[in-house]
Amino acid sequence: MTATGPQAPHFPPMIRPHSLRLISNILASLSLAMLPTGAGVLYRTDFETFTSGNDRWAGTDGWMGNSTGVAVHGIDQDVIVGGGLGKTAFIGFSQPSATLVFVAKPIHYSPQAGDLPLVRVESLVGIQDSFAKTARDSFFVSIYDSGGGYLAGIRFDNRPATYGIWRADGANPDHDTGVIFYRGELHLLSFVIDLPANRWSAELDGIPLFENAPFTATTRPVGFGFLAYEWQLGATTAAGYGDNWMLIADAVVRSVPAGIEPFRLASLVRSAAATTLTWPGQQGFDYQVEYSDNLADWRSDMPGAAFPAIATDQTLTFQDVTPGLARRFYRVLRTATP
Repeated sequence: MTATGPQAPHFPPMIRPHSLRLISNILASLSLAMLPTGAGVLYRTDFETFTSGNDRWAGTDGWMGNSTGVAVHGIDQDVIVGGGLGKTAFIGFSQPSATLVFVAKPIHYSPQAGDLPLVRVESLVGIQDSFAKTARDSFFVSIYDSGGGYLAGIRFDNRPATYGIWRADGANPDHDTGVIFYRGELHLLSFVIDLPANRWSAELDGIPLFENAPFTATTRPVGFGFLAYEWQLGATTAAGYGDNWMLIADAVVRSVPAGIEPFRLASLVRSAAATTLTWPGQQGFDYQVEYSDNLADWRSDMPGAAFPAIATDQTLTFQDVTPGLARRFYRVLRTATP
């Protein structure tokens, strides 16, 4: 994936029908690389401060990993042609030294009395299919407790017989969500963990994967120890790897109040005079409407687009009355009020 070795095919440009559907239908989704720092942000990265190259992910900013030194995880520069994302992380592609490869970030959040009870994780991910080899594998976004015990995860299974997205549980067989991912496309994965209740919900591009599922097979309180990205070979030996790989563009982990999950717009209506956005506003959150004309540059300078410190639950509405628009994309950022 670098100039010193075989080249993986570039992801196609972000602006494709699927990505346009993601932006236009999931306007309430957060922009990971542009989230403001503040109360509740446990960790975030857009990888821009990382050094590009193989084996440059683990060992930076507290990330840990295995199968090092064999170019199976690292940082790429502008691998998405025309996507404008800059640096991104990858895992996969080359022959590993283990059948399970991981890169993990310690978070160590266990809410106490008065702490925000939920943890929300959002990440832009994509799976590139194998192209020189016939083998195909699985990729995970997983959660571990502070002792390193596996709790749960989202499995992107690239194998033909089990292709799709699965909910992985630490003690039970994985559950087929019935939702598929698109190879070579960038997806927004988000999930919310209710730590006191040991339950979680997840969605991909605004499509629910599951809701309020048991987070583990036990009744013990759960702490958020590690966020991990993993490559699980379909073969029993490292030599049977597929040259498929996962791209990770951004990641954010936040503690949030108990609220409406998943958060999404109620409606978007466009007329000759205005475009009207409506969504459920909830006490304890700030909301900011942003817009873009190219899906790369986002702005928040429209009058009346900020809704800070919502004091009571209510329906919020914003209108863009800019004349002469051929097209425009919108999103609503929701953050916990500091």
